[in-house]
Amino acid sequence: MQLLIEAGNTYVKVALLQVSGRVELIGKYPSKKLELVLDPILEQKIKRIVFASVGPVEVDNTIQRIAQVANIPVLQVKTMRKDFGVKNGYNEYQYLGVDRWLTLVAIHQQFKRPTVIVDIGTALTFDVLSGDGKHLGGWIAPGYQLMMKVVLENTTKVFSDHDHRDRLSLADNTADGLKNGCRAALIGLIEYGLKEAREKLAVEPDVVLCGGGVRHLPLGDIKNYNHCSELVLEGLALYAKCR
Repeated sequence: MQLLIEAGNTYVKVALLQVSGRVELIGKYPSKKLELVLDPILEQKIKRIVFASVGPVEVDNTIQRIAQVANIPVLQVKTMRKDFGVKNGYNEYQYLGVDRWLTLVAIHQQFKRPTVIVDIGTALTFDVLSGDGKHLGGWIAPGYQLMMKVVLENTTKVFSDHDHRDRLSLADNTADGLKNGCRAALIGLIEYGLKEAREKLAVEPDVVLCGGGVRHLPLGDIKNYNHCSELVLEGLALYAKCR
């Protein structure tokens, strides 16, 4: 077995790549508890640790140290200019986040069609991928929770609650006004991005939605989408199998 680790700014996701090729998600944990989480896992027959990180360098160092102490080989996956049939759209390719890179790799392996990928977490990322694997660029914007947080922390008379309805409508109160305003901003970005993608691709692209923030979208306003999860781990699994 190989151990897969997706390290973010606050949390890490941990999974096992079984000999059969199946990815088994173990869980999502605070980065500070990584060592406690890994100790019992490393008692199993782990052949290699394969990880990717967009988080603090301290997390990367912790993974490298744990692997060294356990005498387990480690592979840190980084963004490439070209790999697995995907060509990076950035001129300075190394500055495309490795999470976005691995998502592009996983999507191309699954679909091999013109695709728009919308990943919503702390930030929203929007990427366009051609059918032959060329990354045509993308956008980064605040996610729903971050937009809400910024407004609430920088105003005195704006407030909100935790619930929102499926339908995106004009609000008659402050709480719904803020929630629906943030959700409308996300939908507006997606709709404008789809318009740009159609022009660049000259076809109607598939739409893939991923990330925990998808639950905040009024999904009835997005047509013909696929909801995928754990795409970064799927990309890591490809590297674990083939590199």
